[in-house]
Amino acid sequence: MKFRFYQLMYVASLALTVLALLSPVVGFTEADGAVAEMTNFKYTAPDGEVSRSVIALGVLLVFTALVNLLGLVLSLYNNFEMQKRVTILTMLLFAGYYILFFVYTLILSGDASMAIEVPMLYPFMALTLNLVAFLLLRRCEAKIIAKALGFRLRD
Repeated sequence: MKFRFYQLMYVASLALTVLALLSPVVGFTEADGAVAEMTNFKYTAPDGEVSRSVIALGVLLVFTALVNLLGLVLSLYNNFEMQKRVTILTMLLFAGYYILFFVYTLILSGDASMAIEVPMLYPFMALTLNLVAFLLLRRCEAKIIAKALGFRLRD
């Protein structure tokens, strides 16, 4: 099996997605100093009450990780068309994650100040890696097509 660089991009993107799943993403500080925390699966209010209202963020990231894993498996078979489609779907899911995150932070923040944690940037880095993987896929596919056309018999 020949190693291709875009496979490394898939693995790194998958690792960043899993790290983002396991870490808190936002902290809210109220005017009186009370702190609330939001992860991808739960929101912990300043009084300690746990709400599962933000579980859609975690579910979207889990689905994105599964689709990214599918792209990695497809890379073993050199199915470039399907890999490109899966990579585009993964990028759209990451964009949807950030749209949903923006909606939840607007709803939950109220008059509290918001402090974004570093793991919030992991899906953006994974999105960038998927974009690079998509470009590398196109280049690899073009090389194979150019090589195949170079050995064609002429009339």
